[in-house]
Amino acid sequence: MSKITITLNATKLRNLVTKREFEAKDGTKMQVSEVKFELVEVKEPKIIHEGNGYKLSKTHFASVIQTKEEREAKAETIFIGEGITTIWEEKQNVFSAIPVSEAEETDDLPWD
Repeated sequence: MSKITITLNATKLRNLVTKREFEAKDGTKMQVSEVKFELVEVKEPKIIHEGNGYKLSKTHFASVIQTKEEREAKAETIFIGEGITTIWEEKQNVFSAIPVSEAEETDDLPWD
């Protein structure tokens, strides 16, 4: 099992906020502020921390979306954040049930 946690630089995000208007199904005009970015998987993940039963690995980076012209001109990528994946190690835990003796049973349960 794993999960990805994304951390974005808020200072850089402020410059990327765009406003968009659209008409809802009921005809009302809606306006939203949004930030669009790309989340890209790195070629070789890097383990940055190992704990008790888990590993934190830098697996993604977030960047500003480039236009076709910017890509062709080989413009510098603007990085705005990173993605850290938490990888939980699956352990074969065997739990044994301990029977409750009759002396430990309680009969004062509210639904009895």
